[in-house]
Amino acid sequence: MVVQDSGRYDQAASYVKGVPGQVLRYLLSAQKCEVQEIRLWVGKPPAVYLRNQIYFVDKQSCLSTKPVLDEAIIAPVDLLETFRSLCGYSVHTHQQEISSGFISIPGGHRAGIIGTAVYDSQGKLTNIRDITSINIRVAREIQGAAAPLIHQVLKQGLSSLLIAGAPGTGKTTLLRDLARQLSSGESGGKRYKVAVIDERSEIGAVCAGVVQNDLGDCCDVLNGYSKGDGIQIAVRTLSPDIIICDELGGREEIAAMIQGLNAGVHVITTIHASSVSEVYRKPQGKQLIETGAFQSIVVLNNQGRIGNIGEIHTIGEHNDKVMRNYTDLDLLFTGRNEYVLEANQSGARVGSSADNA
Repeated sequence: MVVQDSGRYDQAASYVKGVPGQVLRYLLSAQKCEVQEIRLWVGKPPAVYLRNQIYFVDKQSCLSTKPVLDEAIIAPVDLLETFRSLCGYSVHTHQQEISSGFISIPGGHRAGIIGTAVYDSQGKLTNIRDITSINIRVAREIQGAAAPLIHQVLKQGLSSLLIAGAPGTGKTTLLRDLARQLSSGESGGKRYKVAVIDERSEIGAVCAGVVQNDLGDCCDVLNGYSKGDGIQIAVRTLSPDIIICDELGGREEIAAMIQGLNAGVHVITTIHASSVSEVYRKPQGKQLIETGAFQSIVVLNNQGRIGNIGEIHTIGEHNDKVMRNYTDLDLLFTGRNEYVLEANQSGARVGSSADNA
């Protein structure tokens, strides 16, 4: 059964300061349960995204599709104070995140920070100043959200899945509940050993060493690890049945995933794409499919509830060849007990460094 409450929204909205924060706190509970994003622009009223639409919030905490410009207008000082609040009033400790355009906050929420870019002499983005807008994505812990996916795809046992969806379709929410159900035996009685690679603290929402989201009875959370490092460490030390991570697709990450596959581990990960054809068109999607790791692509849509399944695509045999057409990859991992990936015009192979010595 899918369960929601307004607590996650209240937690995320508590970081918004000034009059905008006050009006956001008094939305109706039913509305709070549906909010996916809190959007703040200088010179406009605060807004929320729900039911596939943006609504502006007036001084009476009522929703409107059009902004009323004399109502709860966000001043630059409000946005600055909200930004400082999101950083825990210690901006310098979040500098690396800020340079990437976002801040992870307790509860698994993430705030996108937009303003004027600051680059160093090497052309690297190092900071954002004169902030003009903030988008807080409200993390949801919806128990039961993964039940349809488990029933339709995983009822015959574990398999590696690629979950595709546009932003806001519930990919991360689905991963949370998959981890919970698989590691707690709700997927068919067996408790699987699950390792969650939580690079941005969005899945488990670890705070001060405590996993705040319910990820089940037999789940290890590798918090803050890069996906490549996390996968390798999980395979070497945790003997997981399944690894779950968000947005796998970097070259080193794919090579680490292959290491896990050779150890008999299944992988569930996500990709930003609104259709199967878009997955195949994206370079990282094509690379993931051509590893032969994934049996199915599950496409989410934004109709109805969070994590709603729009399409299930079974990957055909012509895509099940391991590491086909990897003409642009060289050695990705070298060193003791680490895996390497070699590619040329005729195909590729995967093995240990000892095998390739």
